[in-house]
Formats: sequence, structure tokens, C-alpha cells
Amino acid sequence: MLNIKQKWLFGLGVVAWALLSLLLLARFEQQRYGVFDPGGQLTQLQLRPYTPDAGAAMLIAVIDPACGCARAARAHLQQLQQQQPGLQLQEMTPAQWREYGPALPATPAVLWYQQHQLRYAGPLAQGPLCSSNTDLLLPLLQGRQRLAGVWLNSETVACRCLS
Repeated sequence: MLNIKQKWLFGLGVVAWALLSLLLLARFEQQRYGVFDPGGQLTQLQLRPYTPDAGAAMLIAVIDPACGCARAARAHLQQLQQQQPGLQLQEMTPAQWREYGPALPATPAVLWYQQHQLRYAGPLAQGPLCSSNTDLLLPLLQGRQRLAGVWLNSETVACRCLS
């Protein structure tokens, strides 16, 4: 049977373990969840027009395979393609994208071109899971939301890996 001192030490150990675990989890999550572009680089990038061979709408997904968000982003993109069958999708790694334009601040990033003009650049969804429930592009693709110009979305809190 434990005496009172042993019970206190055991309780203190459990509390210390719980706090340390929460601290480590929070630190780990901060590495892949947060503001898409905390340094504001995206608004300063000179993203030139990309001229794909495809028709009116082209989505380029820049996904780092080593990023913990890559699997969820790919699943989201598959769902998006099912909802928008005419959408042309091209996936690139960050190194492949740098052949066309400057390095992006984070991945997964999507760039949506409509009639060869950039309309959107930033995360695919907001929130920690890259979920289709928080899709940023579908309302644009379906015409339910209109943009006055190019949306360089750097302030959304999303699942991302900083470059």
C-alpha cells in the first residue's frame, strides 16, 4: 500500500508527464499547422502566368512528399476532381515548381489558373486537416464566390509545411 508521500509523488509525476506530453504535442503541431505564409512572402512573389496546354481551368498542386499534410491534400484533390470533372490537375514537387516560378512559402500549395491567368495561390483548405469541409477552392471553381483580382492567400491557418 502506498503512503501519502508516495501518492503525492506519483500524482506529481503523472501531472508532469501530462504537461510534458501536451508541450511536445503542441510543438509538433506548430510545425505543420499554422498561418500558411507567416512571413508574407507570397504577396511579394512575382508569379508569372503559367501557360499549360490545358483548357480554361488548371490547378497546380505543389506538394512536398515529405510533408505530413501531403496525404490529406492528395485525398482532397481527388475529391475536388470528382466534383469538378473538367478541371485539369497537375501535381509538382517544390523542386519541379521552381522551374516555373519562385519558391513558395509552404506546401501543400495550390495555384489556380483560369484562361492562363493566375486567380488563386495558397492553401487548399483551412484548418488542421486539409479537409474538403473547409475547402477554399470549390466555391471559386463553382462560381459561388467571385474574386476581384488575384487572391494570394497567405493569412489562412492551415495544415502546411514551411519551405
